[in-house]
Amino acid sequence: MTPILVAISASIAVWGIIWARSVACMRATLDIIEKTESTEHYRGLNKTFSARRKANSFQELHHPGADAALSTERTNVIDYLNHYELVSIGLLRNLLDFKIYKDWIGGPFVRDWNAAADFIQQERWQWDDKTSRWLYRERAFSNFAKVARKMSKEARILTQETSRPPAAPEGPNDAALPILTPDVPKPLA
Repeated sequence: MTPILVAISASIAVWGIIWARSVACMRATLDIIEKTESTEHYRGLNKTFSARRKANSFQELHHPGADAALSTERTNVIDYLNHYELVSIGLLRNLLDFKIYKDWIGGPFVRDWNAAADFIQQERWQWDDKTSRWLYRERAFSNFAKVARKMSKEARILTQETSRPPAAPEGPNDAALPILTPDVPKPLA
């Protein structure tokens, strides 16, 4: 009878751990929702992004030049997209609850992805001074893309083949992004 009690106790413990993780995931999701809804910083980013989305005018942010207002708007739009990317990482790694987040903002999430897709596509093309050629960095906002696609089949798909590199080295003169090595599990010692 002791093995049965051990099995029951182990099952209850595992269930408790799974439940606690689920509650923590839901709580983290609600915390991030509350934070983004209540902070002035995020509201400002949303205001800038929404104005650009409604005017369909993201493209002029690629070349802000000396215009300080455009440079600030570019930074705000990138920060807004980075927020979605960070949330997407949390969703894909099951740190945040996908269903709660989708129920709360699924439609706007996909709408914003589709609206920014052309902007993101151009951001993925980076001029590499070392090789004097354009490099396509598919990882830029790739988690945002995966989650948008998981939420809706209407989410746009971006690949290197869906656009050409810009005609000449332009843009904010960002350095080409390094190629990251794949994650390799560390051996247990």
